[in-house]
Amino acid sequence: MRSLLVCASTIALLALPGPALVAQSATAPQSEVRSLDAASLSATIRPGDDFYRHVNEGWLKTARPPEGVPFIDASVEVYLATEQRVAAIIAASREAGGAPGSPGQMIGDFHRSHADMERRNALGLTPIASTLAIIGGTTDRADLARIMAYPWMDGIVAGGVLSDVDNPGRYVAAVGVAGLTMPSRDYYLAEQEPYAGHRKALLAYIADSFRRAGIDRPDARAERVMALETAIAQRQWSLAQTRDVVRMNSVMSPDQLKAFAPGFAWDAFLAEQGIAGQPRIKVLTDTAIRDVAQLFAATPVEDWQSFLMFKTLDYWAKSLSAPWVEAHFAFHGKQLQGTPARRPAAFESIAAVNAALGEEIGQLYVARHFGAADRAMVEDMVGYLRNTYAERIAKLDWMDAPTRAEALRKLERITTQVGFPTRWHDRSGVLIAPDDLVGNLSRLQRWSHDDSLKKLEEGARPWEFPYAPQEINAGYSPSSNTISFPAGILQPPFFDPKADPAVNFGAIAAVIGHEIGHAFDDQGSRQDGDGRLRNWWTDASRAEFEKRTAGLIEQYDGYEPLPGLKLNGRQNLGENIGDLGGLAVAHAAYRRYVADKMGGKAPMIGGLTGDQRFFLSWGRLWRNVMVEAETRRRVVSDVHSPGEFRVNGVVRNVDAWYEAFGIKPGDRLYLPPEKRVRIW
Repeated sequence: MRSLLVCASTIALLALPGPALVAQSATAPQSEVRSLDAASLSATIRPGDDFYRHVNEGWLKTARPPEGVPFIDASVEVYLATEQRVAAIIAASREAGGAPGSPGQMIGDFHRSHADMERRNALGLTPIASTLAIIGGTTDRADLARIMAYPWMDGIVAGGVLSDVDNPGRYVAAVGVAGLTMPSRDYYLAEQEPYAGHRKALLAYIADSFRRAGIDRPDARAERVMALETAIAQRQWSLAQTRDVVRMNSVMSPDQLKAFAPGFAWDAFLAEQGIAGQPRIKVLTDTAIRDVAQLFAATPVEDWQSFLMFKTLDYWAKSLSAPWVEAHFAFHGKQLQGTPARRPAAFESIAAVNAALGEEIGQLYVARHFGAADRAMVEDMVGYLRNTYAERIAKLDWMDAPTRAEALRKLERITTQVGFPTRWHDRSGVLIAPDDLVGNLSRLQRWSHDDSLKKLEEGARPWEFPYAPQEINAGYSPSSNTISFPAGILQPPFFDPKADPAVNFGAIAAVIGHEIGHAFDDQGSRQDGDGRLRNWWTDASRAEFEKRTAGLIEQYDGYEPLPGLKLNGRQNLGENIGDLGGLAVAHAAYRRYVADKMGGKAPMIGGLTGDQRFFLSWGRLWRNVMVEAETRRRVVSDVHSPGEFRVNGVVRNVDAWYEAFGIKPGDRLYLPPEKRVRIW
């Protein structure tokens, strides 16, 4: 089962390593302070003409994506460094073993099951043969719906459990539309290249998958599967439409769902999901659900058999023999992402263990690599950001008193998670065998599914952490009103406990500000401090907010990362609000920090003021080099703007940036004060 669209915002760290951030504290002698390496700064590109390239010109000329990765940025470089730590944990676990169900045993044996290509090659298609046989022998639509409810299956309908925005502290069963092999509906519907070429390649990939599996009539089956995926894409909502959290919260009883979306075997699907007895079901993209239900009824059973067999082959390909792994990469990696070659097999195995057993690895990771002092420093920064947001909200001239009071209450109630969870999930009962990769993954997926069902009875789990501790990410959950920062992101260039404060505030503090900003973006602003979906805005304040966000949409609509491919400012609105507010508030928080702890004046370092180093740190955080196919994929399927526009598109709206670099009319990025978007 593909994961449902969750009501949470996360920062996709399309970022690049900054300089060597190994400076001493602000109280150290200037001679000891090492901050930003100026080697990448351009001597010819002025900050006001192209700040992104001014900051990163040297790096952009030489940086290349590593083997098997379609881009290079900060998240990749930090991942590669973290990967070495994870590899050491895996090696130690393989050597030491441990009692059945211990993290060491699970990590070591899962790695053995993935890395043993000799056994995987010998098994071939055997691990999924029984599933294919079940699908091929199915003639009943109810049975088809039950198969679509398997935890790993990418059928036309996905099910799961989400936070209940109508009843904070509780969870609700949910269903949504699934079923696309390519990244988004645009890949199926856009007429121009490269999308037409991607569709041709997908058709060939489907047929070859059937042929390799020995399934009859591969070409005819592929045509029908392709037709079905196209029909699903035609019925799906756009990514921009899914940002409407009110419309996404269509809640029905099972009987109402069956009446609203007849044609699908809901009783069988809900029973297999384990949610048949739930009185309330959240129906994501409700009209799309209605339309795919009709498609289900109108399509011959044989076509659905072909569809589900291909979905099975495609999902499990990476866990089968070498020909399946290579074919999967050729389409998903080389064709869709533009990645010329796979990563070495050893690193693929490390990534697989990390993905499957992230929390088990995380327990060992934080014990070795994350200290209480790091947590304390980040929490101190959170305090600075929170106080600065409060100060700025209290002074907003466009927000009226009733809305301001609610906003401040929500801000006060934001909770923070740093590093790792206060409690770990217990998966010790899951059998992890050294010679059964598909079985291992299936049992872990079943455990996750069954555990999610428990939430329907248990209610809130404030101890749950949305990431594995070693993950390089950050996020905000509007349902719990929580910001989260795993240990993985708390490394240079995002954070360094010994760095120049200006650098840390321009990086991790701006990320913290970004995540807090999600509480007040176009989605988060629809939920109150308790996570309840509620309109806590007056009409007048909402109108002023939307006037300002309309200006941001207009700006980003005009950006063109590739010739003929423009950004969708509405699709990316929440993240752009987060970037703009996060950077502006982080800068104000930095000045507050300077006043509190640096005597009111930041030192000059390397000929750069503290404000300049702050903005340079932000500019370096988002530098990236990626292949064209990956850029295109992100533009149409991601809610984050490309790195260039996370820099240039944001700084030109921040008054302090103009002051720091002396930006004047006539500079290419210059915006007259009245055209700058100021929200928070």
